[in-house]
Amino acid sequence: MSPEKKESERPGQISLLGTASTMGLHMVSGPIVGGGLGWLVDKGLDTWPVGAAVGLLLGLAAGFRNVWIDARYLARANAARDAEEKARQEAERKARPAPSPDSAKITLEPDTPESIVAAEGEAEREDERMASILAGTADPSERDLDELDETLESIRRALKEDGAEDRNTNEHEHN
Repeated sequence: MSPEKKESERPGQISLLGTASTMGLHMVSGPIVGGGLGWLVDKGLDTWPVGAAVGLLLGLAAGFRNVWIDARYLARANAARDAEEKARQEAERKARPAPSPDSAKITLEPDTPESIVAAEGEAEREDERMASILAGTADPSERDLDELDETLESIRRALKEDGAEDRNTNEHEHN
């Protein structure tokens, strides 16, 4: 599939997975094909190591080039998906009415299969967004950074509490 055709399609998860899985094949098939063609040239011209070595190097270069093209495609597709997600979240945020002073009351509604599926989809999108942030293909918002700080702080507190409990346990054992 040509890079132009790849960019014209809307990347789906299966398409992206297929592109990622072919990257390893490029690194294996390039040197095999290049070395094989070099060996055939050597056999025909009776120049044994030269043709195979040049073919192998050209095959490696072709494999790296194909991996580079696939990696750029995956990065662009991931950035486009992140931009769509950010635009969707912004549209949802703008569509929500401003909270009124009377909206402090909380109403509990029973879970339905639809609400559970929607909640799972939201969690999956958030996981994908965080993975993109960690991979460096998405810019974190202030909210994301605040959530990360809060998470790290809760981990630190838990470790301190565990350390204090361990010290108390060790003191009781020695007494």
